[in-house]
Amino acid sequence: MTPDAREKIFQATMDLVTGGADAERITTRQIGAKAGVNPALVNYYYQSKENLLSQVVGMMMGGIISQVQQGKSMDADAETRLRSILITTADAAFKYHNVCKVALTTELKQGCKSSCDMVIPLLKEMFEGRNESDLKVIALQLMLPFHHIVLDPELYNGYLNTDFLDEQQRRQKINQMVDCVLAGLLREVSTDVPRTSE
Repeated sequence: MTPDAREKIFQATMDLVTGGADAERITTRQIGAKAGVNPALVNYYYQSKENLLSQVVGMMMGGIISQVQQGKSMDADAETRLRSILITTADAAFKYHNVCKVALTTELKQGCKSSCDMVIPLLKEMFEGRNESDLKVIALQLMLPFHHIVLDPELYNGYLNTDFLDEQQRRQKINQMVDCVLAGLLREVSTDVPRTSE
């Protein structure tokens, strides 16, 4: 067992994913062969192929988000940065659709914590004074629909009259969804509606 077997497995899986391999068809044997290690080490280090794929996609999405944040001016407001992150990650999710489906299934089982944590700092900027509980609810309102649409785009294509595989239609619908979630919140802030305490 070489000390870098874990990293070799991760890199081999990343190469398979970015090379266009169908996540549902990637096997631990295939990963082991590409990494040059015993396939049993996939489960040894990552507990399951699904966990490994989830971590690979998480790293890919993290890289994409970093690029978006570096590409956007620091002067851009939080809402602009939020929209950019949601659109860019949705584009990546459809580019690597089969792999992201596996990762999103894991993310949903974990309560969408990682994806919500990604947007909460931006929401905090947008809605100063909101407590942590409110921010988590807002984050879920934004993230849950995106996850379900990526998992089953055809189901939502008809309901939302949008072809989510078409980049322009997808981006328009994402902006509309963000508008709808934020509109009520911004209206509430501007009219200073009294809120019940928790």
